[in-house]
Order: sequence, then structure tokens, then C-alpha cells
Amino acid sequence: MPTDAFHAREESFEEGYFRTKDAELVDKLKKVFKSKVDRDELRAATGITNEEVLDRLVSVSVRGEMLAVFKIYPLVEVAWADGSVSKSEIEAVLAAAVKLGMPHDGHAIARLKDWLHRGPNDDARAAWRMYAGELRKILSPAELKEFREDLVKFANKVATASGGLFGMFPQVNVREQRIIDTVTRLLS
Repeated sequence: MPTDAFHAREESFEEGYFRTKDAELVDKLKKVFKSKVDRDELRAATGITNEEVLDRLVSVSVRGEMLAVFKIYPLVEVAWADGSVSKSEIEAVLAAAVKLGMPHDGHAIARLKDWLHRGPNDDARAAWRMYAGELRKILSPAELKEFREDLVKFANKVATASGGLFGMFPQVNVREQRIIDTVTRLLS
């Protein structure tokens, strides 16, 4: 009799183990499938075919509405160039997003606010650089120029938003200018 109880318990543990393993495999397959769907959606929306770039964009949660806000990610970098972000810089970044057609209460603006709150990160920076490289390949020279000029114009507004000397004579500091120059170079 004791053998049967131990055997039953052993089978129960074994079934539980395999049930857990099956659930983990199903979750993993769902993630792989979702990642493929996300890449396919990004490929269709952007024209980008480079799998590494698509994977990088998916890894930083750029999908759907987020693609629109990701285009202006460098504005977050400019806002944080001096190591902190001011209320006026946040307002300038959000104004740029709204001007580009993002709804005030949409998911993209919420994500942008999160980036502004947390600050830039290396993964998003690397993904944006790869994205810029792909834009150079898929946009016409005129489209690329227009995108670059718009982004630089917004970046300058963010850079000068916190004022200059005593809130007057707004100026772009060296770190902000370095980011703006990098954006210009990456989109040229």
C-alpha cells in the first residue's frame, strides 16, 4: 500500500512537471509567433526588410502607433542631454508629437511621457540609429531631407525650451548640439 501512495505521488509530480514544461513551451511559441507578427507589421508599415533592425525595433516595443512616436525618439535624448529634463522641455517634446498627429491621450503619448520620465536608454538609442540607417535606404532623398529637417527643427525647439541666460536668449548647449549633429549625420 505505501508503494502505491508513493507511486501516485511520483506520477502527480511528474504530471505537474510536464504540465509546467508544456505551458512554458506554449508561452515561448506564443512569444515567437507574436514577435514574427510584430516584425511583419513593422515591415509592412515601414518598408524595412533588415531582420536585425526589425528585431531591435520589436525588442524596444515599437509597433503600431508606437512607430510614430519612435520616429521622434531623439527628442528625448535632446531633452535629457544635460542629465535632467525640465517641464518646458517635456512640453516641447509633447507639442512636437501632437503636431505630428499623435492623439493627446493615445498610447504613443503615454510611452513618450514614460521615456521622458525615465530618460533615454542604450537599447532604444541603438534601435533608433539602426532605424535611421534603414530610413536612408528606403526614403527618397527628398523624403529623407524633409524628415531630417523636421526632426532637427523640433530638436532645436526642445533644446531651447529651457531658456538660456536668465530665461532669455535661448541657446543650444554643447551636449544638445552634439545629439542634433548626430541625428543630422545619421539621416544624411
